[in-house]
Amino acid sequence: MSVSINAYALALFSVIVIAIGQSIFKYSALRLDFVPGESLVELIRRNFTPLAAVAGALSLYMISTVAWITALRTIPLSVAFMFNALAFAFIPIVSTIFFGEQLPRFLIPGLGAIALGIYLITIK
Repeated sequence: MSVSINAYALALFSVIVIAIGQSIFKYSALRLDFVPGESLVELIRRNFTPLAAVAGALSLYMISTVAWITALRTIPLSVAFMFNALAFAFIPIVSTIFFGEQLPRFLIPGLGAIALGIYLITIK
């Protein structure tokens, strides 16, 4: 089974889209407003924007899944799954930029270790 650069690009794309989806979920979580006892219609009306964002994130997950399945046609699962570790890099950076969260103390050395691990797994 020959692995193409396009398959790796699809795996990377899938992970990036998942990280974007997680960020959208965080955005929605911070904006959802639940009032005990209110009707479902009122809940949806008041929370239309964050709920629409969740629907958008779920759509991104669907796109990511199609990309992932396509990548798995040629990349061994044992190798492709390591790309998921890249989410550990993307999500903390996005959470710092968009949500003002603090970066973990050892993020940079950890990211270096993840990148090295992915490199070592993908070389022949």
